[in-house]
Amino acid sequence: MALQKINTDLISADAVTAAKIADGAITADDIGANNITGAKIASNSILTRHINDNQVTADQIAAATITTTQIAANTIATGNIADNAIDSTKIASNSILTRHIDDDQVTGDQLADAITVTTSVTSPLVVASTSARVTQTTLAQNSNTAASIVWDSALAANAYWNFPNTTNSTFQAPDNPVEGAIIQVEIAQGGTPYTVAWNTVFEFAESTAPTVTATANKTDIFTFRYNGSVWQEIGRVQNLAQT
Repeated sequence: MALQKINTDLISADAVTAAKIADGAITADDIGANNITGAKIASNSILTRHINDNQVTADQIAAATITTTQIAANTIATGNIADNAIDSTKIASNSILTRHIDDDQVTGDQLADAITVTTSVTSPLVVASTSARVTQTTLAQNSNTAASIVWDSALAANAYWNFPNTTNSTFQAPDNPVEGAIIQVEIAQGGTPYTVAWNTVFEFAESTAPTVTATANKTDIFTFRYNGSVWQEIGRVQNLAQT
């Protein structure tokens, strides 16, 4: 039976102690709304065994009242975190270290389009413990002019051209040039060799454009560096056998 309401004026201070209340005698129906505040609860007196499953929701938690000191070590698992609930605003600066990231968990999807690596002046910018590789990308012809070659220097640093339009071709100025960028192209002749011309933005030794190897099934490779205004040739290997 629920307790009847008693006028608090009839009860002496400290007259009602825990020893006078039988276990399970007080239910939620016997407690007026907002009558129990933090001041009425002794420190550490409410344990997890006193709280039924799913009884505490976000509505019962005041903003910013739960800090790391209220969370026991290893008590929050991924199953306790809603999808997309943690964004960059919830993560303190420098709080995620390499030891918090499992091997092979960071893929290209987790990286922005551009990666900038900053090191000291005495350290190399990037170190590859095994070998470095730049994916080779086939260049495309201009949709309006079959003989014109489109080259995006940001997307095809290691480029390949094999005359898919079976005609003499011209390299137009590469798109998205950035000072200091290095690009190269492999020009592979098929069974019928064709000629190659170059936009004036390409600067060659003695300011003279090379003649590509006009022999079937031969390959030439050219490498360029952008100095802010022109693509300077910094490497050339010609008349290689295709393998």
